Amino acid sequence: MLIAYVDESYNKDHYYIAAAVAHQDAWNRVDDGLAQIRTTTSTLHGTPPDAELHGHELMGGAGEWKLLRGKHREAAGIYRAALRVSRDAGVVYLFRGLDINRLNARYSYPGQPHSIVFGHLLERIDEYARRTQQTEPVIVVADEIATQDVHRKQFESYQQIGTPGYRSSQLTRISAPINFASSRSSAGLQIADLAAYVHHRRNTVTETHPAAAATMRRLTGEIDLNTAHNWTWVP
Repeated sequence: MLIAYVDESYNKDHYYIAAAVAHQDAWNRVDDGLAQIRTTTSTLHGTPPDAELHGHELMGGAGEWKLLRGKHREAAGIYRAALRVSRDAGVVYLFRGLDINRLNARYSYPGQPHSIVFGHLLERIDEYARRTQQTEPVIVVADEIATQDVHRKQFESYQQIGTPGYRSSQLTRISAPINFASSRSSAGLQIADLAAYVHHRRNTVTETHPAAAATMRRLTGEIDLNTAHNWTWVP
């Protein structure tokens, strides 16, 4: 059974959604690996033993990771260890993005960025399942959001009449309905969040400090080898 966990990272100018895709046995290994990282980190740094691996909070020393504020090397090491667990388990990444400013400049009535990017990503998940000859429909799990019922209904319409645009697809290789879950209890959603945050940052931030630039190269190196798709739409 192939499961695609998806999460977003965005600012006012750009919107990105990442999919982390693997079979259930791989996700079981990721779950065990992240549990070990949390245990080790709790012992060494006093962080909560059940702390959620969240990209923005981990790198910013915020929330459950506030004890790592200012400890950039340690935080980056934990981040990389989590991505390495995912890489070693064989998790594959797909990334889609959108230039929001160009979207608004081109269209008088632009669509909602999340809906656009999510639709594009679903097309690519469907295509990945076809290309890898999956025998069962892919299960898609997204992080809980306030508008999740809207996105469920959109997915239903996609499977009935197809996604909009020249790559229209009825997403026949994706299991209905789209699932939404809490990232706190999902190793897959935490990995999708970590990947989305790094991908967003490398595309929107110029690292001026040599150490920060080196950290980003190491983190992106953990996901690039397992990336099956990466595209940002610039309307």
